[in-house]
Amino acid sequence: MLRTTASLPLALALVACAGPDVAVSGARTTSEASSGSTSTTTGTTEGASSPTDDSTEPAPTTVELTSETTSHDDTSGSTSTTSTTSTTEGTSEDTTETGGEEPFRVGIALKSLCSPDLISVCGVTLDDRMVCWGSIDSPYYKVPPGKVKAVSPQCFMVVLENGELHRLGDYPSKPLTLPPGPFELAGGDYPYGCAMAANNEMTCWVAEGYSMIEDPPPGPYLSLDDARESNCQMCGLHDDGSLVCWKKPVAGDWNASCNAFEWNGDAPGTYAKIMESIFDSIQVMNDAGQLVSFAPSHDEPIYIPQLFAAGGFAEAGALLGLKQSGELLFYEKGMGDGVPVLPGAYTTYFGNQHGGCAIRQADSRVVCWGAGDYGQFDPPTE
Repeated sequence: MLRTTASLPLALALVACAGPDVAVSGARTTSEASSGSTSTTTGTTEGASSPTDDSTEPAPTTVELTSETTSHDDTSGSTSTTSTTSTTEGTSEDTTETGGEEPFRVGIALKSLCSPDLISVCGVTLDDRMVCWGSIDSPYYKVPPGKVKAVSPQCFMVVLENGELHRLGDYPSKPLTLPPGPFELAGGDYPYGCAMAANNEMTCWVAEGYSMIEDPPPGPYLSLDDARESNCQMCGLHDDGSLVCWKKPVAGDWNASCNAFEWNGDAPGTYAKIMESIFDSIQVMNDAGQLVSFAPSHDEPIYIPQLFAAGGFAEAGALLGLKQSGELLFYEKGMGDGVPVLPGAYTTYFGNQHGGCAIRQADSRVVCWGAGDYGQFDPPTE
């Protein structure tokens, strides 16, 4: 396995050696509505670190790791499933699919990806179960015990098949009382979240010590953002492609800081996917395949011209962009033509040019590249 010190030119040379797969051209690929972004979190993920729990309760039985993992404090906060028992070893030996060339490793078939942090990855299998790998040895990292209906973009909230809500990171130091449902989709993280019922009615909840500022606009929604404790707003994507945001509850001095923003939450345009939300801004992919950023101090969208102004992308973040044709490209200098990260065509991805995972169009298998200290780029196999 290549270590993190391996140079990008070497990785790209290996791409050339492996040879490209046949791309499925012309297909617009977006993650399913269950993740909203899909979920999938994109290139870089930011956010405030959560409090650390030092409890030594036994790990949940829904996840079994056979490779050695390193214990890690709660780092949730970046931004779309019950775990089948999986292993994180032996994924770099698939010579029929990868030509034996590291750093590409082929794992199980998935239909979506998401990640709650930079050291773990989760996905929804073809039979609607959630499987996670990487740094998932925390006693409070609770993979759902059954089939799932929807997963929020950064995996924070899961809607079970029966409509109940489930927190993937259920830390006692951050208690939340969740409404009973049943719900169709949900979003948010501590201290605030919202869920939508089948009749499009919205229900929100808040942790103790926090005060509600604004109610969400009425549904229906296609996806809800995973607003974190450090965010000033929560956003949702309506089924007509419109993006709306509202102020989330905060406590103490942070309340005054968030109220200082004058943005009314109206984001003109039509959008296909929520990509990332941090502090006072949100990034979305519009219906032309352009990455657009909004902030409370701006009335108009801010386009990112160096990378994605030409459009035609399904997902994008940092220096990586997934074309609607399925090509996953790295833009080293932030302009010009992109360089393939993986051979072939893909439907969604998580990570950056140094390491990540993507779902292959041809067979829905997850393909990962790069090296990580927590096994987050070693996908499980059957």
